[in-house]
Amino acid sequence: MYVLLILSRLPKGKHINSLALSERLHVSHSYLKKTIKSLVKEGLVKSSPGKLGGFSLAIPLDEIDFYKVFMAIEGREKVFASQHLLVQFLNKDKPKLEPCAVSSAMDNIENTLKTTMNSITLNTMMKQIQENYDIDDLDEWIKTVAK
Repeated sequence: MYVLLILSRLPKGKHINSLALSERLHVSHSYLKKTIKSLVKEGLVKSSPGKLGGFSLAIPLDEIDFYKVFMAIEGREKVFASQHLLVQFLNKDKPKLEPCAVSSAMDNIENTLKTTMNSITLNTMMKQIQENYDIDDLDEWIKTVAK
């Protein structure tokens, strides 16, 4: 999330390299590169190749919600995947069973999580950050590392 929030502060046409981002966020460079690669693949971040290359936001923050970021980083699998153990649990034949209550509950949780994550945009987060914190230091840092 914070990578996207930082990239949203870039002046138009500028970008930041992954090393600068990893140092600012105090995370390993390899971890950050892997994360950014996923964000690029999902179309949330643009990559500018070359020695002077770097990353910038591909779409506006108001079009990026928590679910898009989650899917980019974690993949498109279900968060709560049922193991379909009801048959073994009851020691019964599958055709005779009603739908699994555990699977149904997990599907409901998944749908609620998705709806909630879709409802929160990064633009909303940035507005809250700006209302509650002084981000002048961040903007000054961006001026020094943006290319």
